[in-house]
Amino acid sequence: MAFRLLKAVLPGIAAAGLVATLLSGCSDGTALVVESNSSGHVLMSDARHAEVAQDDHIEGTLTMVGTCFGLETTAGTFAAVFPQGSGLISNTDQVEIPGWGTLGLDNHYEGGGAILQSSTLSFHDAIPTECQANRLVVLNPIR
Repeated sequence: MAFRLLKAVLPGIAAAGLVATLLSGCSDGTALVVESNSSGHVLMSDARHAEVAQDDHIEGTLTMVGTCFGLETTAGTFAAVFPQGSGLISNTDQVEIPGWGTLGLDNHYEGGGAILQSSTLSFHDAIPTECQANRLVVLNPIR
């Protein structure tokens, strides 16, 4: 009898454990990953940005905002949060953006994203001091 009960209960425990693992993995999606080199910082989220409720059309030029990579747009100049998987290309001032391509300083960016209040972002406490601003541009460059 105890063996039958154990056989019936174990799959339920395993399923609950899997669900808990998946849910705890979701909370990691709000963490901000910061990669830096001698040129500055690239801000990246390790999950698709849940904060981008609207998907505006963003156009701008890659620039430095203090020591952080950002975009100069018609709405202003903002430090940028790049999408998951973005990274610095070694020994350059270029950012590789998945689904978009390579973006270098003074190069033009055109794609999805939004300009958001920093305080509303789930990872706002992780933004490096030198990159902090009232608003950031969060990129979502699906073409």
